Amino acid sequence: MALLFALLAVALSWALFALTFARYRKRPSLHNAFYSLGLLFFALGVSAELLARLKGAWDPFSYRLWYFTGAMHGVTFLGLGSLALLNPKAARGLLLALSPLILFGLYLVAAAPLDFAQLPEPYAPLGKAFPEPSLTSPRLWTIPFNLLGTALMAGVAFYTTLLFWRKNPQRAQGTALIFLAALVLASTSTLNRFGVVGLEEAGRAFGVALLYLGVLLADRSAAYAGGRA
Repeated sequence: MALLFALLAVALSWALFALTFARYRKRPSLHNAFYSLGLLFFALGVSAELLARLKGAWDPFSYRLWYFTGAMHGVTFLGLGSLALLNPKAARGLLLALSPLILFGLYLVAAAPLDFAQLPEPYAPLGKAFPEPSLTSPRLWTIPFNLLGTALMAGVAFYTTLLFWRKNPQRAQGTALIFLAALVLASTSTLNRFGVVGLEEAGRAFGVALLYLGVLLADRSAAYAGGRA
């Protein structure tokens, strides 16, 4: 069953990335660019997890790819996409401020030593193969990125839902789905960090589906209203 959910998560993630990127090419907007990048990262992360499960063990490249795109930045760019739906200028400014930290995180993921013997199973999607959390370990830097991305997704979506509940119900419904997606993805990640495994594939597939439906509704309602996204 876990393998079936993993396959579903991979297929759904790549399909949603393709649809979102196609929408970006048809009608370029900052939030669609961020969501496309976020869904690409998400798809790469779950694909690396599936590959490790099928092979029965991680290899250094797929583990580092999974950690950077999934564990560290699985929600970073999705959060920026949510902020861009509300305030594109603020989203650009935040990306500029985060860029040095993102590059530093990439360096740490690429350079930190790996010890797969620390994993409970050779293919477990856990960060324990990296050194204990410290300023020079990638494991420390996943925390602020995940908190920021989740806070942006949930906070902006909740605020926008209240803001447009009467003025634009369709957009409010879309941002409410984005809020639920943030909760599902955050809950899945939190359970995984506390050692509750086996739910991440189903949770991620469900969370990404909610996210896409939410963005689709919010984007369409903004377009019909002449809103700028």
